Amino acid sequence: MTDTWFHTTPDGGRSGPMRADDLARLFQAGRIHAATPVWREGMADWAPLSSVASTLGLPAMPPPVPRPPLPPPRRGLHWIWITVLVLAVVAVPTLAILAAIAFPAYNDYRARSGVVEVVAHATPLRLAVQSAHAQAGRCPITTSSRVPGADRAAFSNADVDAARAALLAHARVESLLTTQGALEVTAGHIDPADRCEIMVRLQGFELAAIDGQVLTWWLDPDTGHWTCGGTITDRYLPAACRN
Repeated sequence: MTDTWFHTTPDGGRSGPMRADDLARLFQAGRIHAATPVWREGMADWAPLSSVASTLGLPAMPPPVPRPPLPPPRRGLHWIWITVLVLAVVAVPTLAILAAIAFPAYNDYRARSGVVEVVAHATPLRLAVQSAHAQAGRCPITTSSRVPGADRAAFSNADVDAARAALLAHARVESLLTTQGALEVTAGHIDPADRCEIMVRLQGFELAAIDGQVLTWWLDPDTGHWTCGGTITDRYLPAACRN
């Protein structure tokens, strides 16, 4: 067996070959330690220097103290997920507040748009009633339900009846809100001054302030001016129809 030794280096390499007394001097100089792995021919594997101290002529050394195992790394949320979580916590209440503001405002806008569209679709009916009154000197009557004692046969007008039917059909089918529109449309005269009246009862808005309420127009025969009003809450009425 040769007296040629090797020892490991801190960077994972090895140093040697060297004689036993050279290895001992390295230990005494503090360049290697009791736990430094050493080897020579005939050894099955590398062994700590302390285990071969007597062979090297060194005093007996206690075996190296085993290093305690490192604690496992603490598992935690990655900073990206922490950021996402914080943003989510902040965003949820913000979105809830925005929704609470936006949804009612959007529903009001849709309701107002539906009423405005019905008002626009009623224009041909107003023109037909005004034209019929100009020709006959009195208001055409489309139904007796609004005018107690009135006789439909006393004065009706085909153009007025056609415009009324078109308003009913168009408002129900083509309104901005599909089912919104006119539930009932009547035309007739009211006292005093024999003013012509048109009443449009609304449906399908799913709002108590609109469903079942009426839009009403009155024609002043002398001036030809229509006055708009009704029982609908002002916030849903066009500006020209508000009280």
